[in-house]
Amino acid sequence: MPSPPRTILRTGLAIALALAAAACAAIASADMFLQGIGGDHAMSSTHDRFYAGADKAFVGEPYDWSGVGRSSNGAWVAMISPTHFVSANHYHPSAGDTITFYEGNSTAGQSHAYTVASFGFDTNYGGQSSDLWLGRLTAPLNPKHRIARYPVLALASDAAYLDTFIFAYGAPNRVGTSRIGAIVDDFEIGRTRTMRYWFHADEGTGTGAGDCHLIGGDSGGPSFALVGGKLALVGTHFTTNDSNGVPDPEDAWPYGYGWSGDAFVPFYIDQLNANMGAERVAVVRSRADFNLDGRVDSADLAALLAAWGERAGPFGAAHDITGDGVVGSGDLGALLSDWG
Repeated sequence: MPSPPRTILRTGLAIALALAAAACAAIASADMFLQGIGGDHAMSSTHDRFYAGADKAFVGEPYDWSGVGRSSNGAWVAMISPTHFVSANHYHPSAGDTITFYEGNSTAGQSHAYTVASFGFDTNYGGQSSDLWLGRLTAPLNPKHRIARYPVLALASDAAYLDTFIFAYGAPNRVGTSRIGAIVDDFEIGRTRTMRYWFHADEGTGTGAGDCHLIGGDSGGPSFALVGGKLALVGTHFTTNDSNGVPDPEDAWPYGYGWSGDAFVPFYIDQLNANMGAERVAVVRSRADFNLDGRVDSADLAALLAAWGERAGPFGAAHDITGDGVVGSGDLGALLSDWG
């Protein structure tokens, strides 16, 4: 009988298993599961933010991950304002915990620690608890610390997100990739508006290399879309529905290797704003808002024209609004239709 969807509240369990198996050199569930030639750990040089080898070629190097932190209890957070962050309701930092942020992509670089305040808000949907949780720091981020606050990509409809490329951040500071496949309701933890993404290809083939499947230790980690070559928040991790990379008949559509699920952050913007005091979520309402300032205007038009003819790389083209693989007249039309 197929296993039901399950949350990824397994950090505590992973620790217990580690203690019980202390003689083992490593536990596979310690790392976000990634596709790769030659096995999961072959991806470290390209998908581990803090990999220290000379062959490091981190796929996330051009982007700013400084606003993603991990607390002293092992929970992930993503900053959405100077004092507020989002995490998972089923596993989040507690008051007094310390959250550490790194400015760059090396643990040898600048890091900063902040304390979690005695505040928390559980989002809800239709009167039921959701798995998106809002937390707060005891003091705002110091402007001298280069720690990002992420805007939320809030498009006009759920359908507008489908097939959007995402980076998913998970344990232990690994960045995987996928594309949004569905926006649905999930009733596993109360009721959560959920963004699902699928694990695509057979392990070892190299097809879809870097494609990820959430596992224990990933709860609360963020997923980002790219807008103008910058990170925009779309989800926080909370659920998955089958074993990593194992085909399951229940998951025949569309790929047959199971999905991962995030709390769909755009759905909860009004609730977040209502519980953030004077602060507000920065919102990006168009893929044409390349500088993420909340408007589509002459600055974005200038950026598009400067990128004219740009062709998509592995993660798309930064200014390719239509997703056709090249920056051209279709993107100009899309930008003008969202003007203002």
